[in-house]
Amino acid sequence: MQEIKKTLEELPPSAKLVFKVLEYRGFLTQKEIAEETFLPPRTVRYALNRLKVEDFLQEKFYFKDARQSLYGLIPTLAKPMATSIPVQEGMTATAVGTSL
Repeated sequence: MQEIKKTLEELPPSAKLVFKVLEYRGFLTQKEIAEETFLPPRTVRYALNRLKVEDFLQEKFYFKDARQSLYGLIPTLAKPMATSIPVQEGMTATAVGTSL
């Protein structure tokens, strides 16, 4: 768990935001993530790639539209953790919750 927290701390703010959205909302398309986070599509792609490199991300086939994929956290990370993650220098975000 400490290893995951340390890795999350090193990610850019956009990847942390996408991580938290996926943690609470479950599987979403890139477009849905962009709408939820108000991030540009290019930034969402970058954040998803960073999460994929760190093995936090799971990609599934989207049956409604084969041109898109669904993105979510790997099962061991899907439950929200009570953690404080530095979002920006001098600021932290604390998340506490339960899985749906």
